[in-house]
Amino acid sequence: MSSPGGPWGSDPNGQQHAPLAGQPMGSPQQPGGQYQGFGQPQQPQFQQPQYQQPQFQQAQYQQPQYPGMMSGFPTPPKKSRGPVIAAIVLGVVVVIAIVTTIVVLVPGSSDEAAPQPTAKPTTSQSTPTTQPTAANPDLPPVVPGWQVVRAPRKTALYDVPMEWELDPDPDGLHAYGPPEDPVTLRGVADYQAGFCPGDSNSYRATSGVSARYGPDDTTVATQTLAKFIELAHTRDGVAPVVETGAPEQIQLPGNIPAVRVTARVTLPAPGQCDSATVLASVVATNNDGQSSVVLIAAADQEVEGAFTGDQLDQLTGSFRAE
Repeated sequence: MSSPGGPWGSDPNGQQHAPLAGQPMGSPQQPGGQYQGFGQPQQPQFQQPQYQQPQFQQAQYQQPQYPGMMSGFPTPPKKSRGPVIAAIVLGVVVVIAIVTTIVVLVPGSSDEAAPQPTAKPTTSQSTPTTQPTAANPDLPPVVPGWQVVRAPRKTALYDVPMEWELDPDPDGLHAYGPPEDPVTLRGVADYQAGFCPGDSNSYRATSGVSARYGPDDTTVATQTLAKFIELAHTRDGVAPVVETGAPEQIQLPGNIPAVRVTARVTLPAPGQCDSATVLASVVATNNDGQSSVVLIAAADQEVEGAFTGDQLDQLTGSFRAE
């Protein structure tokens, strides 16, 4: 899967730019204005979940004690009793024996004379692996172990797994479709970005925040999903086969009501960067009678490491106000 339009970037004056012509243009959904975000209609106040970091105590390790070196020499053999001459002769023998013993017992000439210290025990340690760093570490995720994505212009947050890549510019504009009628996203995150050789806009899953016109959240979610699938998954003029599920009434963090609609998309003739099947989902919320703020997410299926339907529900269900 890939983005046909790719990122459009951002404009210092807040205007959108067509990806080819580069001419400023008004908002495709609301000319000259800003899309609504979480902050416009009155919303119930809620608190971000607080997570207490577990405290860890560093294990104490006692260094092994090594045995000391042996000291002193063995007592020389006793002199035997007998005749004086025999004693003298024996004394000479003993002296020779003592000298020989001294030579033999020089450290390093015998295993018994200077035992080597016991080898230091080794502790098996696994090679440390580099863990991904959360993009917004000051914001706690509602999905444990994930990271938080910001969409500042929509005053919105949502969570994605740590291995997803976030657009370094959360206000960067990404588009699907022609400049005169696109589906645009901000606060974009991608899974396995650039996996397809020669296509830097390819990904196995993607997500982003926008807003769309409609009288209620159900209408917005249903129409936005259909428009996104049409623009993102039509290949060479051949429309995909779409099986759309019934709208779901869900509660987002902060007890905010929302509507989620999910569809299974089948591409009759997928391209080299496509999977044959895609799950696409849209959550719409905060409708003010004219428009809703939305989260759009899609994931290739039946591929290695596919982002599952349950994970897609976790992602879209984490949509919330900043």
